[in-house]
Amino acid sequence: MPVRRRAPRPQDTGVVKRYAEMGIAAALSRPWDYPTACRELAELLRHGYAGLPKPAQALAAADVLVAFRLLPDVQTEYALAAANGLLLAVETSLPKQKKSQAVSEFKCSVILHKRRAKVQQEPGM
Repeated sequence: MPVRRRAPRPQDTGVVKRYAEMGIAAALSRPWDYPTACRELAELLRHGYAGLPKPAQALAAADVLVAFRLLPDVQTEYALAAANGLLLAVETSLPKQKKSQAVSEFKCSVILHKRRAKVQQEPGM
């Protein structure tokens, strides 16, 4: 007897498609859009993460990690402030395992950010 697989819900694929169309991952890679993308992602986590389907939640969690990994490359205080806001949203909305992974990634990124800022500040040494 063949096994029938359940077709994905049309609304789930629509949400994932709309999330991908938002272009948060692409905006994170542009230094001038990084703070805005972090703020949008933080608002999405605070207000809509629990209601998202699982595939969209996975995309949002992946974008959080991308945001923290790209932080050292964006050398502005606005980016650091936006990443701090994103961290606060992560701590309130993500599940325990994803939260701990994001927090450790954030800590490493902040250390790299500060080291790079220090090197740029003291070029004569």
